[in-house]
Amino acid sequence: MKILFNTYTMAFQHPGGGEVVILKLKDYLERRGHEVKLFDKWSDKVTDYDIVHEFSLLEWEVWKDYKDLGLPLVLTPTAWPRNDLKSLLKNRLKNIYEKHNLTKFLKYPDVITPTTSLEKDRLRKLYRIPQSHFNIVPNGVDLPVANKGENTFTAKYGLSDYLLYVGSIAENKNLLGAIEVANRSGNKLIVIGDVKVGHEDYFNKCKNLQSENIHFIGRLQEGEELLTDAYRAAKCLLVLSDFETCSLVAMEAGAVGTPVLLTKYGGTKEVFKNYVNYVDPLDLDSVLNELNNLKSGDDLRQFILANYTWNVIVEKLENIYKKLIK
Repeated sequence: MKILFNTYTMAFQHPGGGEVVILKLKDYLERRGHEVKLFDKWSDKVTDYDIVHEFSLLEWEVWKDYKDLGLPLVLTPTAWPRNDLKSLLKNRLKNIYEKHNLTKFLKYPDVITPTTSLEKDRLRKLYRIPQSHFNIVPNGVDLPVANKGENTFTAKYGLSDYLLYVGSIAENKNLLGAIEVANRSGNKLIVIGDVKVGHEDYFNKCKNLQSENIHFIGRLQEGEELLTDAYRAAKCLLVLSDFETCSLVAMEAGAVGTPVLLTKYGGTKEVFKNYVNYVDPLDLDSVLNELNNLKSGDDLRQFILANYTWNVIVEKLENIYKKLIK
């Protein structure tokens, strides 16, 4: 198959988990013999491809153009829309009065692939999408590189048995909460990631709370040995976000056997079952309590590697494509 991937224009200006997913799916589909191209509007001709896969709910007016050209369209939304009464009423009014809005354009994708059924249900309710348009495709992880003995992260930074934060520094990720947990518990906290554009003031608030226990490392490339060993050397990974659709960093940590403290909001319980400690990210007393009751990292590792490697995930996606281009 010849597959064209597209996402919103500014996506890779500050890449995060969503961009990692796009590149991993491309890599593993190519390993299975398919041609996958990241859309270059200056040189690529859409009709040269068998199928288009769009990532994100932004820049959606182009979806109609794909369909007018007769191409099958798969959409990965990566969204956690508000489903309160106010949002539902506002969306209904937009449908009535606006010719061009997201609800009307969501009729164009042939298949929508959220990462969890909870994400699916929220999208279906808010945008009134038929159940038949959905097919769940979770995120995945690489098989981790074997432990070579000496931990490269510990050797470089002299740090081990710490709390770990991995991801963009942005208000919705609640790094302030992770810093407070570290300071109150006396644990070291390693922060791997850089500030997201527009969240510089939040980053400064985090830096103002920095103590000798808090270490800002900066961004490390996904998949490199130093990041993998940073997971391995950690006491646990903290994911205290407002919500997570399907936490990629929690999967990466779990794949090497590191325990995870994970927000209970979003689709996390569907993905990670009973293998992680779930917390209310705003109830830091409960987070501190869970630090003393961490679930087995080895059990989490076995669960992740049995269910969420990219080979398993890409096979699901490949089958979706095949049904659409028959």
